Amino acid sequence: MKHLLPPLAALLLCIGGLWGWTNGFTAFTVFSHTLAEAGPPPRAFPDIPLISQDSTVFRIKDKHKYVLLNFVYLNCPNVCHKVNNRLEGIYTALDGALVPGTLELVTVSFDLRNDDVRKLRNYRKLFVGGLPGWTFALPHGSDEQAFGSYLRQAGVWAYRLPESGIINHSVYLFLLSPANELVRVFDPAREDDDAIIAGIRACLNADGMAAAH
Repeated sequence: MKHLLPPLAALLLCIGGLWGWTNGFTAFTVFSHTLAEAGPPPRAFPDIPLISQDSTVFRIKDKHKYVLLNFVYLNCPNVCHKVNNRLEGIYTALDGALVPGTLELVTVSFDLRNDDVRKLRNYRKLFVGGLPGWTFALPHGSDEQAFGSYLRQAGVWAYRLPESGIINHSVYLFLLSPANELVRVFDPAREDDDAIIAGIRACLNADGMAAAH
């Protein structure tokens, strides 16, 4: 029995460490761990000034609408553009019944070194239909350190590879309430567009029913 105690203690120590790192065995990647560390919804979402593709400075909290928020960078070799192409489909499926009266989309670039308003404006033109209610933006007046702190508070993990400049990052979609609270997180890597659309509608409908009572 004495011979079993050291390996048993080591096993328990490893399990305890894994429990702590994975937030109770719920977060197994650096992406999900950063999201879990920021706290589960509903929670207040951090707020910073942003500047749009039209050079308008704004804050999401001042929209007083639901906002579907995601983070990308324009030099992304793959996943960012795939997610935004899917967002275009979600945007079209939601149509004028919700967008932009009740819900807006905001896509924020976190590449402060390379992206600017002109690039955002040209990138937005790649999408069809004029996109009323879908804003592309950059942080305004934030340096990389301050914006990195904002991303961690939001639950977004992003790391620039020094040798290539590629930014490895999470691709979550954040649904914010008119009170600037995070109410739902969608993972386009694991949820299809129909599920995301249904989740958005469910949140908005639940809020409408609560307001009616």
